[in-house]
Amino acid sequence: MTPRPEAQPNTAEDLKAAVQVAKSVRDAAVAAAETAFWQRMGELSKSYRGAQKDVAAALNVERDAVYKNVRKYTA
Repeated sequence: MTPRPEAQPNTAEDLKAAVQVAKSVRDAAVAAAETAFWQRMGELSKSYRGAQKDVAAALNVERDAVYKNVRKYTA
């Protein structure tokens, strides 16, 4: 039987710390994805007259929600 790697947490505190590190990495990735998504939606909303309404329809949200999220993530 092969020995277990030493990188696994041995105590509850080690486990909590490992979970917090993984959670912070996940949260950073989610925030980056949200920012990239809404920046792209902002670009698409400016494509032509009425594009913001079409983007909202494609996302199945109100036009105001697109406007607010684009402003939130591009400012």
